[in-house]
Amino acid sequence: MPIVTTAYPVAASVTKRQKIERAIISRAVTALLGSGYWLAVCQGDEEEQPASRYKRQIMKLLGECDEDRIIVYRDKTRVGWVYLVYGNDQGETVITDYTVNLEPQLAPVNAYAETL
Repeated sequence: MPIVTTAYPVAASVTKRQKIERAIISRAVTALLGSGYWLAVCQGDEEEQPASRYKRQIMKLLGECDEDRIIVYRDKTRVGWVYLVYGNDQGETVITDYTVNLEPQLAPVNAYAETL
């Protein structure tokens, strides 16, 4: 997930929010991969990217649009999703929604986000 840079100065609050979003998403991706899932990224309204187990590849695709969906697979079967919306609050609410079956993996991530 790239930190937005431009030829113009970026407010410190924006950079801080982006770092918080990235930290939360990184924990979510780690938790899901650690549970054996394959993850695909759907950027905004674009086509879904191929599923991967490589965190660096997944993280690189995230954050280029205003919203992303992480599609979760087990054994080539789609089993869930995580909906991300960037730019809300101070970044702690970047995980906007997800399928309930992913609660065991995402509950610790949500608890972390609440401490920020």
